[in-house]
Amino acid sequence: MKLINSVLGVLVFAALVSCDQFKITKTEDGDRLQVHEKGESGKLGKDGDILTFDLVIKSSLDTVFKNTYKEGQPFRVPLRKGQFKGSFENALYHIAEGDSTTVLVSADSLFNAIQQTLPTGVTKGSDLLFTVKMRKIQTMKEFEQELEEKKANEGKYVDEYAAKNLKNATKTADGIQYVENLAGSGATPAPGDSVIVKYVGKFMEGRIFDQSPADQPFIFTVGTGSVIPGWDKALQTMKKGGKSTFIIPSRLAYGENGAGGVIPPNTPLVFEIELIDVKK
Repeated sequence: MKLINSVLGVLVFAALVSCDQFKITKTEDGDRLQVHEKGESGKLGKDGDILTFDLVIKSSLDTVFKNTYKEGQPFRVPLRKGQFKGSFENALYHIAEGDSTTVLVSADSLFNAIQQTLPTGVTKGSDLLFTVKMRKIQTMKEFEQELEEKKANEGKYVDEYAAKNLKNATKTADGIQYVENLAGSGATPAPGDSVIVKYVGKFMEGRIFDQSPADQPFIFTVGTGSVIPGWDKALQTMKKGGKSTFIIPSRLAYGENGAGGVIPPNTPLVFEIELIDVKK
């Protein structure tokens, strides 16, 4: 009997913990949050602070619309009030640094606010689930200081990466460092030439942010501004049939602005490029 009571006690405790884990709290402003994990600092953001967080957006039917873990780059946005009561933006004021929290947002309210119809996979009257892992909360001054430090130390980081990963790399006058993995024997591209390439783009920590599909090489004209400046310069070190790995400094990539929430500001990039063909 004692054993049975003990087992029942464990099961009841587990059930209570499980219920608490799935408990949804509602703030005075109408935000609905489900806290999975609390951070140690308890630091909350204020208007204008810069938030850095990972995000997964799902429908109530488990359709995934966004996953920064797979994309390899967290969101970084200023903290501002949303357009409607119970919005995702408003809920961010209640998520502290280090917290892991799911925000429930009315799909009807969201798509009415942006004047769009409900997309496939989202039913009327349902909620969208925004699961946030809050990585960092910074004042604008702290954020700008971080950018300045990153910019000032970029050359050092690139040199350290090249020394470790690109043995005997060649450094161009523009600051591009590269190694030739396979020597080509054909023509070298010049401005105005059309080229066909395959490529993989990575951050220096190794995460891939972009790559050409296996069955669809990338075609562009050198020197027309259709790619970042570093690519135009990199291709002119290659010959048709060659393969090279390049480290392109941020000023020849996406500079101080970054790109579309995928490339952070002042970020050097690593590209593995295969030059398939050159058409003069």
